[in-house]
Amino acid sequence: MRQTVYGLVVLLSFLASVAAFAEDRLSVQLIADGILTHAQQPVGLKPKSDYRAAGQAVVLGSYRLTSSLFAFYEGRMSHVEGLNHHDPRLRQTTTAGVLQGYLRYSTRLPSGLNLQAGKFGHPFGQFLTRNYADQNPLIGFPFIYTHRTTIRSNQIPASAYDFLRWQARSQPVPGYSTSADSPGGWLPLINFAYPAGLMAFGSTTRVDYRFAVINSSLSNPLNPARSGQTAQWVIGGGIAPFQRFRLGASFTEGPFLDPVISSKLPAGTVWRDYTQRALGADMQLTLRHLDLHAELLSTNFKVPCISQRLGATGYFLELKRTLTPRLFVAGRWNQIYFDRFRTGITNGERRRFDYNRYSLELGLGYHLFEKLLARGSYQLNRTVAGIEPRDDIAGFQLVYRFDPRKPAAQALVSRQMAERRCTLWLVWCRWEGNCGWLVPECAADQNP
Repeated sequence: MRQTVYGLVVLLSFLASVAAFAEDRLSVQLIADGILTHAQQPVGLKPKSDYRAAGQAVVLGSYRLTSSLFAFYEGRMSHVEGLNHHDPRLRQTTTAGVLQGYLRYSTRLPSGLNLQAGKFGHPFGQFLTRNYADQNPLIGFPFIYTHRTTIRSNQIPASAYDFLRWQARSQPVPGYSTSADSPGGWLPLINFAYPAGLMAFGSTTRVDYRFAVINSSLSNPLNPARSGQTAQWVIGGGIAPFQRFRLGASFTEGPFLDPVISSKLPAGTVWRDYTQRALGADMQLTLRHLDLHAELLSTNFKVPCISQRLGATGYFLELKRTLTPRLFVAGRWNQIYFDRFRTGITNGERRRFDYNRYSLELGLGYHLFEKLLARGSYQLNRTVAGIEPRDDIAGFQLVYRFDPRKPAAQALVSRQMAERRCTLWLVWCRWEGNCGWLVPECAADQNP
């Protein structure tokens, strides 16, 4: 009987210790947002206005396995619903059960070296690290991440004329979509990419660096289960000349085509021969209540049946001004320039392979509560072409961030777990008539 009771006390004490152990090491956060949008439709389309409701929930988690080894997780679920007539009806739910899932090891070397393996955000550029609704100062996203170009991953052009025809393709709601998949294979210059691979990164007082080997390209990310994966490398880094000011750069190169089109490629070539090269620069500056972010991208694609590499240059400049502890205003200017064809157009015109685009988004945000943010924005989108689609968009958004493990709550739970563990041991030692072996924190609770 005594052995049974002793075993039960040991088991309950162990479970209480594990719970406290996990509570100290586990961190979980939830970010949820809802958006109402009103977009103008291009001329000739009906209805003239497009009304939508969209929402997204993001779960972020981390667990400290040892003092140097950490596990990270991110999952997302989003839904969009058409509020007026759409044919077919617009209702779509997208779930990314494991958007990110990786292990990180900190070497604790003076160089700040960390090693990371798994599925993680693409290390090119900086915006992906702050694309969450509570960190992005506007509702929309930079054009270089969302604008679908005439470059396709699943279709080979017969000649340069195909690009002129493809310029009439449809776009997602401008700047309000983060989906990495495009039904027509239309590729952005930079995607919201979460490839699988290995990365080494770190930082010192003024310098940061990163080097990664990943499984897919910047514009066409692939989940580990999909075909067409090939090792590609990314390198980046930055320097902080003085406090709150950083300049960075990134470079990557790798194939972007889907292997399913291998049979259609020119003789003697394979899909791995057709690559995307990208060179980027970024800047972050904070001056009192003003935050400035900027990114510049120069990229080009080697496309089948086209004699030249097709290039594009895009950038965005983003400002946020905090007016009061609750109120802020923000703006983002976007622009993309596309190369002209040097050959392939018989009438002598030097047409661009896609229309140049520019955009301005202005917004206002107000923190209703510590964790609840309300904001609205208006985005003006313009195409430099003979026919202007006039696809401006207005939006309103509510954002809520929930962290179930605030520091005070963590300390309270840990203390409660320790008290329960000590109570179990006190019951046992008093039954035995010998409490001299108790650990100090439990012995302090023993009554004379």
